[in-house]
Amino acid sequence: MTREAAQEFPALRRDVERVIATLTREEWMIDSACAGWRIRDVVAHMAANAHEAIDPIPEPEGAPPLPSNRERQHDVRVDRRRNRSIEEILDEFHTYVPLFEQKLLAQQEEPQASVPVTIPTLGTYPTHALANAQVFDYFCHLRHDILQPYGPVDPALAARALEPVSHAALYAAVQWMMWGLPQMQGSLLDETVTAPVTFEFTGAGASVWTVSRRTDGGLSTGEGDFGAVRVISDASAFVAWGTTRRPWVDHCKIDGPQELAVPLLDALDIV
Repeated sequence: MTREAAQEFPALRRDVERVIATLTREEWMIDSACAGWRIRDVVAHMAANAHEAIDPIPEPEGAPPLPSNRERQHDVRVDRRRNRSIEEILDEFHTYVPLFEQKLLAQQEEPQASVPVTIPTLGTYPTHALANAQVFDYFCHLRHDILQPYGPVDPALAARALEPVSHAALYAAVQWMMWGLPQMQGSLLDETVTAPVTFEFTGAGASVWTVSRRTDGGLSTGEGDFGAVRVISDASAFVAWGTTRRPWVDHCKIDGPQELAVPLLDALDIV
């Protein structure tokens, strides 16, 4: 169960609200560190996700079918909001995100918590894990796409001063990424793992995971330390390089035969 993720989401939502309340008109319009999206598009994406979860908007008449790829669906929904005013984006965010937060908490209760949910092209997860997905999403978009040092917005203003992200929140984000690793890229990663690879994440979110081959050829991940090689990284940095926002070589130390870890690190692209 991932009740802790749902309990951490409100603090991340408040962090986002605190920062976006301070943005100037110019800052809303600058490019974020999320390729192709401005700051306003990142916030519109979060608002659209919450809206879709609470009150799905019917597809416009005559519109082409949504792409099957979940990431491309996000792009379409952001594109549909490009002509909206900042005020309209904020109104959608403040209307639906608090309701989404309540839904994530409710989804931790059985029997719904264990019901499998398939996310197009991203895999199948128990419903309770959707809270982890949102913790990952909000942490990544705020701390890696909007705010410096990876994003463009200076966090030094007193009104933007944020507390460090908790261990529980970053651990929830790491959980989502490691659960998704065997699924999100289909079979693309399978041949990159010729021996078990252990990931040691340090700092907030500290944990140890091992990626290994299943007997059917696919991959499995789980907490444990039985790899033939060890990749050591700060957990927050993993959110950046594990999503290809930053080069893994800048953030990882490999302890053991490099050739056992590098193919996986080169191919990894979690969303």
